Amino acid sequence: MPTVSSFRLSVPRRAPLAAAIAALVVVPALLAGPMVASAAPTNPSTTSDDPQSTDNLDPALLAEMRRQNGLQPALTAIWDAQMQNPNSGFAGVAYEGDGLTLYWKGALTPGMSAALDTGRTFGPVTVKAAANSEAELHAAGNKIHSAIDRHSGSDIQSISYAPDGSGLKISRGPEATRGEPARMIRSDNSDQASVEQILAEAQVDVPVQVTDATEPLDLLSSRLDDNSPWNGGGRWESWRGLDHRMNCTTGFGVHSGGRSYVLSAGHCATPPDDAYQGKYGAAFDEMGPVYDDDWRSDLLLINAPGWYLIFDGSATTSTTKAVRSWGYWAANELVCQSGMTSGTVCGIKQQSSTDIRVSCNTPDSDGDCDYTIYGLIKSTQTSGSTAARGGDSGGPVFTLDGTGVRAKGIVSGGGGTTLYFQDWADVIRVYGAYPNTNSSTS
Repeated sequence: MPTVSSFRLSVPRRAPLAAAIAALVVVPALLAGPMVASAAPTNPSTTSDDPQSTDNLDPALLAEMRRQNGLQPALTAIWDAQMQNPNSGFAGVAYEGDGLTLYWKGALTPGMSAALDTGRTFGPVTVKAAANSEAELHAAGNKIHSAIDRHSGSDIQSISYAPDGSGLKISRGPEATRGEPARMIRSDNSDQASVEQILAEAQVDVPVQVTDATEPLDLLSSRLDDNSPWNGGGRWESWRGLDHRMNCTTGFGVHSGGRSYVLSAGHCATPPDDAYQGKYGAAFDEMGPVYDDDWRSDLLLINAPGWYLIFDGSATTSTTKAVRSWGYWAANELVCQSGMTSGTVCGIKQQSSTDIRVSCNTPDSDGDCDYTIYGLIKSTQTSGSTAARGGDSGGPVFTLDGTGVRAKGIVSGGGGTTLYFQDWADVIRVYGAYPNTNSSTS
């Protein structure tokens, strides 16, 4: 998660590229058509024989996820201390060896020292020196973003912040991005700013490693028959009047300010869009209006009651798991995602906090592009499988917690084996929202 700092909150909002369409009241009835998946049960499913369900994980992968889950209280203590003092020497935290490693620059604060004492009651926690703090790395990243914004585009796809504080990692994309619609992109890209030019202008004072991406980075917008209150992992569509905007996946049911919402990805819709569950022409139910979207973090809330279950299994499953808890991110932790296209995909290892530039080849639901989404967690599917597919955006990212799951974040984008998701610390920062874990919070 990125440091909560002034630069993060002062990025100017992108200007809409399309004028708002006059709202037409559309309340489609449940249209006749084949039902691909049965309506969601009100209680968690029993053990499933669905091969994509977390009930059927590889034993070695399951054992590692269970071991990591045992250190969640230690991870929470460290992150809670960091969020109280975001400009400290904190660089990152990672699962290493049999325990957790905190990377830190300088002398520990009293709050972090106390957090380490608490964490060590749950397992091994070590401290290693970092060359740079998270705050310093994000300040350098902000200089690069500012340099990019002075040009019509660049070949920079993403900026990652090493959790050990060693520096920045820039991914140069296989396709260029620029601030105009994809149909207007010229093939020569002669006015693009190169990564070398951007770095020369930015004058950052931390080490920077540049690599060439092998896959384009896409926002993954593109399971099927749920009912209110809404489960996570189901298909939903955004509409503005008669204009179909995007297809995405419901995230977690959450609560904030005494109300229940459905959390999903910000690029999927914008107020005054309305959300519908299912697929137009088949099972199709109105969920409610989009309450708010935050483009900086790629999060949104749908003003509809969210339930405490998520779908777990294939793209047509009716199997569900109960959400038991939530947790912060850490490098090397294994997570799963449950998308309406991919179904459940596990064996995804978290790597680093990363800012991405939205390509004009895959703009958001308003057609906006060449803006930055901050603080996504870059992760890799460890066995070489596809981490996520189009339509998975907004879906739940989670680990295991007993017979249920622990909420970790929301799918944002990816390509090939790479997944980007927004972590739960930003859900709290942006919306003050926590996952529904029983019927009383839903």
